[in-house]
Amino acid sequence: MKLPVQGSEELLSTGRTDYGAQASLQRLGRNHGWYISASAVYYAGSTFPVPQDSTIVPTLVVGYERVLTETTNLNFQAYASESVYSREQTDLDELLEEKYQLSSGFRHRSSLVLLSFAITENFQNVNNTPDIGMQLGVAYLP
Repeated sequence: MKLPVQGSEELLSTGRTDYGAQASLQRLGRNHGWYISASAVYYAGSTFPVPQDSTIVPTLVVGYERVLTETTNLNFQAYASESVYSREQTDLDELLEEKYQLSSGFRHRSSLVLLSFAITENFQNVNNTPDIGMQLGVAYLP
């Protein structure tokens, strides 16, 4: 649940409450794991920069993780989601199409720090999300 604490702020918060539910299944093996996650998010809509109606956005994520060493894992993930736009907001077919993305990366843990890196590639409808994205994460784990 995302609650608006201090009202709306352009490009930061719509000032509306969004909420969702998620269900996940996971199967772990000795050196690998599979997971699938399905979710539905109620998006309350927005007035800026483009007026958007409230909608429910379903999403599906399927992933695979492989152990390389005691401290390093490889990750692969596929993502599919519907668009939050309708014909009332845009006539651009690319923004109306579903989003499909593939990600691959790794996680490495030392005694107190977890490092993660991933590259995400948009495929099929390449004009509705960034074509390539990168994620770098650092977590301190005392």
